[in-house]
Amino acid sequence: MQTGRRSFLSMIVVTLAGVRAVFAGQQGQSPMPRLPQIPDASGSGSLGDEPISRKRDLKEQLKENQKNLRRDADHLLQLAQELKDEADKTEQTDVLSLSLIHRAEEIEKLARQIKGLARSA
Repeated sequence: MQTGRRSFLSMIVVTLAGVRAVFAGQQGQSPMPRLPQIPDASGSGSLGDEPISRKRDLKEQLKENQKNLRRDADHLLQLAQELKDEADKTEQTDVLSLSLIHRAEEIEKLARQIKGLARSA
């Protein structure tokens, strides 16, 4: 059971390092560039068809999503550190404490939430 605990904790640490690297790389990047549209024969496919207020709303929503991603990633990092600290404090037995299991489940839930936010962004 001891190697299982170590591999689980190392998996969490590696995942957090990857998430942190992804968000650090995205800080300086702007949202995906918009590709130019090719107008159709009627000439109605111009770039100015979309109202300006809708563009602003979309931009604000993207900023909000990015802010939520950063907040959740920081929270995930904090939870993983707390899990590691708690695992280090436990005695070397064959049974994991319930608090470790609950904390790991909370981390997993938050990681899924971050994944969903990242996909929608």
